[in-house]
Amino acid sequence: MQRLILYTKQNCHLCDQAEQILQAVYRDIPLEVEQVDIAAPQNITALAKYRERIPVLSRPSRETELDWPFSVADIKAYLAG
Repeated sequence: MQRLILYTKQNCHLCDQAEQILQAVYRDIPLEVEQVDIAAPQNITALAKYRERIPVLSRPSRETELDWPFSVADIKAYLAG
């Protein structure tokens, strides 16, 4: 199973759209997705890095990230790459 991190925050309509797109990917590819709320007090570093970029997908095993906007096809290509 592949692991992803979705950097997000509450009340973010783009983050909600990203979650819907991920739901479509789940149907074809088993994923473990950890959501990180960049606005949470313990995530000060993530807030500084992702404030203007969310939602962002990251694979802990890779240095590259997938910035919004992304589609189902983009996520599948990112996972395959």
